[in-house]
Amino acid sequence: MNTHRPPSVVREGRGTHVFLWTVFPLLGAGIGWTLSQVPGWLARVPVWVHQLPLVPGEEQTALLARLDGPVLTAVLVVLGILAGGFVALSSYDDMMAVEVAGDGVRVTRSGTTTAFERARVDAAFMDGRELVLLGPDTAELTRERTDHGGERLRAAFEAHGYPWYDGDPHRDEFQRWVDGMPGLEQHSQALLRARQDALKAGDADDGAELREELARLGVVVREEGGRQYWRPVRNGSPSEG
Repeated sequence: MNTHRPPSVVREGRGTHVFLWTVFPLLGAGIGWTLSQVPGWLARVPVWVHQLPLVPGEEQTALLARLDGPVLTAVLVVLGILAGGFVALSSYDDMMAVEVAGDGVRVTRSGTTTAFERARVDAAFMDGRELVLLGPDTAELTRERTDHGGERLRAAFEAHGYPWYDGDPHRDEFQRWVDGMPGLEQHSQALLRARQDALKAGDADDGAELREELARLGVVVREEGGRQYWRPVRNGSPSEG
């Protein structure tokens, strides 16, 4: 392996940034302009409409109509542009960059970079829309949701000699979790019960945190259709409690 080969970096292209900083501010400006026209529209509706629920009465409408004008339009459009810019900026929290080099892999999200030395990465693959790295003991090093195409990531990893798989090479080792089943210690059972509740509630953050807790106990977990499946790491021995 040529460790001096330049790193392969997979990140969002320029088109993504142009899209974010064009579409969202323009959309915000459009919403701001639309809101600025509401007082005028309300002033022209029939009298009986003001008697409907959630529709301002005639006095309130007259007050809103006095606010109508170019100043209100300009203010709301500017506020809409700023709101669109905030949404565009917030979108960067969900973006992930992957740098693959001969000496290791670096995954960056929300300004935080996690590095994995080359010797620690024994397998890489996509599980749905998530990039997964496995260590020599088959434990998950990381599992990150990404919009990057699998082919781009495959090319980056294979360019530096990393083993890339079309799917989880240990998929056949997973077994469906049933509460109280043998082969798991009580602590792992409790975490899996809590994680099942988190999955039902749609709490992705809690589910991810519990996955990490299970990983520290030598248990790899995945889910399909709301059901959890687990396997021990190669050198792990989650014993029955």
